[in-house]
Amino acid sequence: MSYYLLEIGSEEIPAGFIGKSCDFLKNEFEKQLKEHNISYGSVTTDGTPRRMYVYVTEMAEKQADSEEFIMGPPASIAYDTEGGLTKAGQGFASSKGIKSEDLKRTKTEKGEYISGVKRSIGIETSEVLKDLIPRIIKSIPFQKSMRWGSNDFRFARPIHWFVSLFGGELLPFEIDGISADRYTYGHRIMCPSRFEVKDFAGYIKALADARVTVNTESRREQIATQIKALEEKHGFCVDVDPDLLDTVSNLVEAPVAVLGSFSEDFLKLPPEVLITSMKNHQKYFYVNDKNGKLLNYFIGISNTEPASTELIRKGYERVLRARLTDAKFFYENDIKVPLSQRTEELKKVVYQEKLGTSYAKMERFRAVAAYLADTLDKSVKDTTDRAAYLCKADLLSEMVYEFPELQGIMGREYAALQKENSGVVQAIFEHYLPRFAGDQLPETAEGSFVSMADKLDTVCGCFSIGLIPSGSNDPYALRRSTIGILQIIRTKGYRLNLDRLIEKSLSALADAVKFDAEKTAASVKEFILQRLKQLLAAEGVDGECFDAVSGLSADVITIEKAARALAKYRSSAEFAVISQGYKRINNILKKQEWNSDAVNPALFEKDEEKALADLLAEKKQATSELINKEDFEAALSGLMAFSKPVDAFFEAVMVMADDEKVKNNRLSLLAGLRNIFGLAGDLSKLA
Repeated sequence: MSYYLLEIGSEEIPAGFIGKSCDFLKNEFEKQLKEHNISYGSVTTDGTPRRMYVYVTEMAEKQADSEEFIMGPPASIAYDTEGGLTKAGQGFASSKGIKSEDLKRTKTEKGEYISGVKRSIGIETSEVLKDLIPRIIKSIPFQKSMRWGSNDFRFARPIHWFVSLFGGELLPFEIDGISADRYTYGHRIMCPSRFEVKDFAGYIKALADARVTVNTESRREQIATQIKALEEKHGFCVDVDPDLLDTVSNLVEAPVAVLGSFSEDFLKLPPEVLITSMKNHQKYFYVNDKNGKLLNYFIGISNTEPASTELIRKGYERVLRARLTDAKFFYENDIKVPLSQRTEELKKVVYQEKLGTSYAKMERFRAVAAYLADTLDKSVKDTTDRAAYLCKADLLSEMVYEFPELQGIMGREYAALQKENSGVVQAIFEHYLPRFAGDQLPETAEGSFVSMADKLDTVCGCFSIGLIPSGSNDPYALRRSTIGILQIIRTKGYRLNLDRLIEKSLSALADAVKFDAEKTAASVKEFILQRLKQLLAAEGVDGECFDAVSGLSADVITIEKAARALAKYRSSAEFAVISQGYKRINNILKKQEWNSDAVNPALFEKDEEKALADLLAEKKQATSELINKEDFEAALSGLMAFSKPVDAFFEAVMVMADDEKVKNNRLSLLAGLRNIFGLAGDLSKLA
């Protein structure tokens, strides 16, 4: 057994690329080693901005020998009448590397074929790796890659060196003139010298001595520990955002936390502006006091450890000061312009070529928001309308132009300064919610209505012009918008008719786009229902149960209640009898309409007919009432009583009797049974 160590040394790779690339290297090494019959213990990958490494333990010195059973052409084609191999038989043996004397006749269901066993002798692992490693390196997927010099090879950043050791010995390979060696480099500034790598333990230790912490988790812990020490020393609090911590950990090889400050005058800006400038743009950690109030301090993470951090601190402060000065300038300009004026300026902004301007979009979802308010809470109709009118205004503000992630936030701030109603102020921010999976939902009714209306307009607008998501292609994030709508409906318990809501949104589009309203409405509804199906499936509700009840109502809450109830009872033995009985009844009745009220007890010939008819009469009204009250669990519980009578009926009764009147009477009885079972959904969709 041996080991393999690969290091790819490069210019600084973007932080967001490193983790994904290391994951790819791990998965690809495991996959390729298995496919090439090379046994190994484990594969470890990690990296820094300047390097990624792969370490494989307990690797076999050579491939395992293998045998593969291969079926060839029919024996009638492979052999001639004298039993000799035809050209087809010889071609099969030659192409598969099987000796002709090792071919056999194999009997199958389709007839007699020739077959053979291809035996492969394993070759040295080092020989396999020489070809395999360059192919893996070249296949690393990056969000963006580049070429340098006159080479065709593409990578995230220019590569400077490779370390490639198999069992301590150099395993040579070359990519575009860069030859693998056994030398790596330390920290670019603090220890840039080259040194030899002899084994993995020595590699880790030598890098540490050269001021490189190669393990990402260790860098993350170092940063967190240093921030904690500054908190304890100065008595403030730092909300260590995990995503920012991950990013910063992949920006440095030797993290050093540096405390900086900015003028208290900037604290007059909205906190989100300051936080965005520090966190999103400069990758600094912002600082709060014990009560959660933002302070004029920040923590930057340096990649060097000089004798004094003063120069680094001043550099960090200078860069942040410039950005905050710009932000202050934008803010002071923005507050001079009424949001209503910004809204009117949206008439000059194209939202989508076929769907018109941003102002036209606003007017469309404004009408839908008004419909939602009128349907669900008339008391907020005026504030909902005002919020819808103003919610996109800040897109034309100087602040949002410079800091796009502040859309909605700045609209809220400016609306508050301009003395808008508090419901309007909050809704302007909330209408963007939820922005991503796990994000907060709107708290106010106004925010909920405008959010749903805006998102639905996006979905309906895209469907109306044929921009329908396929596969992973969803440039307008229609799936995310739809899930947001459903999360609001489900969380708030809004009772809405999806058909009417979609119709309202599409009708607002009618003047802008020509489309088949009926077909588009059906497509949008199906798209929404599929997202609901996925959400419920993630919560343990069987997809077939959802399919069975999705046609019961156009109300999301009703569909969910029915699906959950059906999922609860589906696994029971009694329900299995009812489900199978429903399918059998459907097969017997086919698509014919039978009058379930035409059952004549005088025509019953079997006790089982009477028992089923009596139970049906007893349960019919009660089940219907329970379904109308949306007590699906109680309704299904009551239907369990049909299990034994249904089973007994089909055991004892021949439905298609010779006597026409008896037959029709039994078919009418089954029609009544189908009707009552159908109240719980289309049970035929349950496998």
